[in-house]
Amino acid sequence: MVKFFFLCFFLILNGCTAIKKNFVDCPKVISPKKAAEIIVKSENKLPVYIGFRGVDAYCTKNNDNIEMEISVNVRAIRKDIRIEDFVPVNISIVSTDLNNKEYERDDYSYSQFLLKGSKIVDRATIFDIKIPNGGQVYLGLR
Repeated sequence: MVKFFFLCFFLILNGCTAIKKNFVDCPKVISPKKAAEIIVKSENKLPVYIGFRGVDAYCTKNNDNIEMEISVNVRAIRKDIRIEDFVPVNISIVSTDLNNKEYERDDYSYSQFLLKGSKIVDRATIFDIKIPNGGQVYLGLR
């Protein structure tokens, strides 16, 4: 009986705390060709291709802004797979207003681990960014 009471209480509490999000179409995400893929040197001074392999975005309306949660998949490809290595990855995401002026920016840097024997390594990174109505988003590697 106690379990039934707690189950009912949990279901009622869960129903009351649900927040309805107002999903909207996401603004355009642009990645200029020179910023979408680059060749960088790994920790062991070996060339590694880094490029975007996919982007998923979900947007909600919040007052005068659109809030975007964006998942960016970054792919690293290398030829020499005999050793473990690390490759530096620097991602920038910038939202702009109607006049293409910077509104919000997020820069993220990390070292992507390349396991011995792995030619291709993918990693997804999630960002949250605000975009003014009518704005757009730029995504790039550096």
